[in-house]
Amino acid sequence: MDGRFALNLVPGGCDTDARARCRREGRVAKDGQGLAVSGGAASAAALDRVIHDYSAWTGDIIGALGASVRDDPGFVLGNTALATILMLGGARGDDPAVRSAIAAAATAAGRATERERDHLRIARSLAADAMREAARICGEVLRDHPRDALALRFATDLYYYLGDASGIRDTVARALPAWTETDPLYGFILSRHAFGLEEAGELAQADSVARRALAINPRDAWATHTVAHVYEMTGRAGEGLAFLDATHADWRHGEWLAVHLGWHRALFLIELDRGGEALKGYDSFVRERLKIGFILDLIDAASLLWRLEIAGVEVGDRWRDLAGIAARRIGDHVLVFNDLHVALALAGAHDRDGLARLDSSLDAYLRGPGGDNRELAASLGRALIASVAAFAERDYAYVVRTLRPLRGDVVRIGGSHAQRDILEETLLAAALGAGESALARSMLAERAARRPTKRQERLKLSAGTG
Repeated sequence: MDGRFALNLVPGGCDTDARARCRREGRVAKDGQGLAVSGGAASAAALDRVIHDYSAWTGDIIGALGASVRDDPGFVLGNTALATILMLGGARGDDPAVRSAIAAAATAAGRATERERDHLRIARSLAADAMREAARICGEVLRDHPRDALALRFATDLYYYLGDASGIRDTVARALPAWTETDPLYGFILSRHAFGLEEAGELAQADSVARRALAINPRDAWATHTVAHVYEMTGRAGEGLAFLDATHADWRHGEWLAVHLGWHRALFLIELDRGGEALKGYDSFVRERLKIGFILDLIDAASLLWRLEIAGVEVGDRWRDLAGIAARRIGDHVLVFNDLHVALALAGAHDRDGLARLDSSLDAYLRGPGGDNRELAASLGRALIASVAAFAERDYAYVVRTLRPLRGDVVRIGGSHAQRDILEETLLAAALGAGESALARSMLAERAARRPTKRQERLKLSAGTG
């Protein structure tokens, strides 16, 4: 074998010469999970703070990572984490900040551990629109390092984007035996597992695990989020509303998830036929945060206003402001799920020019090289976006004709059951609008069997059933 390719690995995955050099320079540290980090003690400490805040949905993790890699250019994991978190948060793979972070990590990769080089592979795969490959590499990392909290978070987020509930559930289940209740992050690991259980339909166990996480840390916003999902999936809107109101003092600290939990609260109000209060919730929990530009806030805002209008609530000029924010995302094409919500915002505002620009941008995007999201946009995303535009124009027959055959495929766009339900709501409203009473009755029967609510009962009566 050519000696240039003989790595001569030692435990920990770093080249012998590189590791010795790092030790002499005082550049091998360990993070809070006991994993080697190529960087100084300050970099490892910064990584621990980032992992905690990332798990707790609080703090400025992008700013913290940016500062740490400026102070320590050889901090490989800092740069790979920065690139991956930016992309998981909605940045494109060719975003200058993403490209710069990946390039910096690659420059310093010669003295990195094998695990850190795998994190570079994760970032590169995600930048190349290879989400499934990135998730697979995360699994490889976790097989050898089940206490890698970053890889665990990345994997579960990727499976969430891929609509793979069992992937979320099983990834955490495989890693759980390596964690104990004495670990500071243990509650956060439990809440990740609970969400996977909920999305996989194991609602009783999900509720139990999430409440165990909350007993460890009442401010675990993701655990609160999972309990809210359980209430949503079981049609217990009144109990869900009471739960979120009673725990607001705790979950508001998870500032990056607080809008989404406010969105869940609004969904409960809509199902209780209290849409006016839900609209006030939009103004309280969502509207002001939109200025920050966080993609999840835009998604929640568009989804909530759309649902409110379907429920018969007049939302006033709120669409106009939201469409202006969504227009800045027209060319992103990071996830079909995100593009769909951009389309909702534009369609809700009846911004035909914006929708035409989105359509043109998608045309250009689809002419590019193949990738996971690009293939999904071609096979499913275009049809979903066209249905949303048609619904805004009250072409209900088109919506029924287009959306009805796709119901079983919608899971592929990712997100949660509760989030994807907006397409079911749209199809149901279109069926009622188009006079497709048989379809409307069958859909309402399905929904009532899964999660009966006050609103569902009213809709059954309006459709001539029940």
